[in-house]
Amino acid sequence: MQPYGTVAGTVVLFAGRVSDIHASRTGLDIKCRSHLELLNIQMPRRLWQPSCTHVFGDAMCQFDRNNLSLTFLSAAGSTSTVIQGVPPTATPFLQGSIIGVSGSNAGETRTIAEFVSGQSVTVKLAFLDTPAVGDQFELLPGCDHSLGTCTNAFGNQIHFGGMPFIPAPENAV
Repeated sequence: MQPYGTVAGTVVLFAGRVSDIHASRTGLDIKCRSHLELLNIQMPRRLWQPSCTHVFGDAMCQFDRNNLSLTFLSAAGSTSTVIQGVPPTATPFLQGSIIGVSGSNAGETRTIAEFVSGQSVTVKLAFLDTPAVGDQFELLPGCDHSLGTCTNAFGNQIHFGGMPFIPAPENAV
């Protein structure tokens, strides 16, 4: 091999990328894949759909959920799945988060399955302990990823990640 990488008398029968290597005490098994494998990448990277593709509150959404957080104390009649004592509010907390601030559930976070303003919060997964009267909880809002909620509830239409005016597949043909 005079210059590095060239050997007199060789013919390239396959070009590709090394994908899997399995080494044992007595041998080496190297698998190569063709460059055509790169065509298996799902494109486009973003789906074209009416609902928003961003995660609520992430860097693409750019909405600060903490600005609309609500702190309250649990009331009598609370269970491990339904927490009573929520104050009245117009903020949408459905699909949001509830975080235990004090009491036996401090530091635990659950997803909100149902929210009744001025009454209660129902969580999808029960808390490990039943909240005591006076335990403090924090609510973070949730988003249903629709243009209406993004515009009317959060005023974040400029960062909406969906394409609401794309026709349904049945109508597009």
